[in-house]
Amino acid sequence: MEKKDLIEEFLDKKLLTAKSTRRCYRVNIEKYFRLLDKDINTYLKNGNTLEDYESDLRRVYLMLQEQRKGLLSIRTVFTGVKQFMVTHDKELKDLDFWELLKNRTKGAEPASDSAIFNTGSIKEILSHGNACSRAMFLMLASSGRRIGEILALLPSDVNTDVSPATINIKKTVNGNTTKTGQKTLCFISDEALSAYKTWMKERDEYLRISLKRGNHEKDANDPRVFPMSYHNALIIWRNLLMKANLVEIENFKDKYTGKMNRRIKREHKGERTLSHPHCLRRFYRSYLGDADLAEYLMGHGTILTKTYRRMRPEDLAEKYRKLMQNVTIFENTSKDVEELRKSDKEKDERIKELETKLANIENLLGLKKQMEELIKNGK
Repeated sequence: MEKKDLIEEFLDKKLLTAKSTRRCYRVNIEKYFRLLDKDINTYLKNGNTLEDYESDLRRVYLMLQEQRKGLLSIRTVFTGVKQFMVTHDKELKDLDFWELLKNRTKGAEPASDSAIFNTGSIKEILSHGNACSRAMFLMLASSGRRIGEILALLPSDVNTDVSPATINIKKTVNGNTTKTGQKTLCFISDEALSAYKTWMKERDEYLRISLKRGNHEKDANDPRVFPMSYHNALIIWRNLLMKANLVEIENFKDKYTGKMNRRIKREHKGERTLSHPHCLRRFYRSYLGDADLAEYLMGHGTILTKTYRRMRPEDLAEKYRKLMQNVTIFENTSKDVEELRKSDKEKDERIKELETKLANIENLLGLKKQMEELIKNGK
């Protein structure tokens, strides 16, 4: 039996099962020891003092700052490192560095305001897409779910017979469960439902063509709504971003084909945040209009979402329907109606103002006529 490395043992102890989560922890822990240039297998067994650990943590923190890493990125690195170190030695939980790090990264925000798209920017992006991309990303934007969860959907998971339409989230594309291990229900907007129906008419032909073009073996009987890999979905999103000119672009030489190609410029402001469709999840959380409801429908279980866990599905559907226009991209009629109402109100006020002026003028004309009559009669 192959012996597990220390990181693998740590991940198992923490009961972390999601592949993406395990990969994230591993990358950050390995980065820490790579910057330290020390062996992970002997580091916690070589007689270091608490002061030695403090010194190393501070040194890596300063190195990450020199690399101009954002506070959120730095905090993510040390979150994994802290849990790894504490798992092996409980005393390391009391290092002063952790409190210092907490204070330094408190309230950390994304490096760029453009990391959150609004309705207009998402509309600009999806205007360059086809039936597949429009359906996939409208479902993401109006449900707040993860891309892996949407890619794992089967047609039977989408209920088009209710309003608003619902989707049952059972697992992610690379695993047998969701990230939280829970099966949840959420809603999609009417326009997302319409895009979904359009896509389903084209889906089989898409799969047939992709089987011919693909360099990798694909399943001709793939039953999923979107029969593609996680990697392909990312490529589709990034191509849309480049077509919409919302990211910086650079040319590069493909090492396999030798041809020049384009890609999103690496390490530019907001690149990591924007170039992943997860930013649609942030859009949903920011714009739905009810933060606690958004958290619940996104699959988060917090104290503030308890109320929604006790509500009947039809009541949740009604609450979502009232807010649905806030996460509707193309058919956002509520804003248009509001503008029309505002315009009508202004017109009504203007008409009333003119009627008042006309009445005043008529009164003045009446007085003038009376004065003329009095003068004519010599009175």
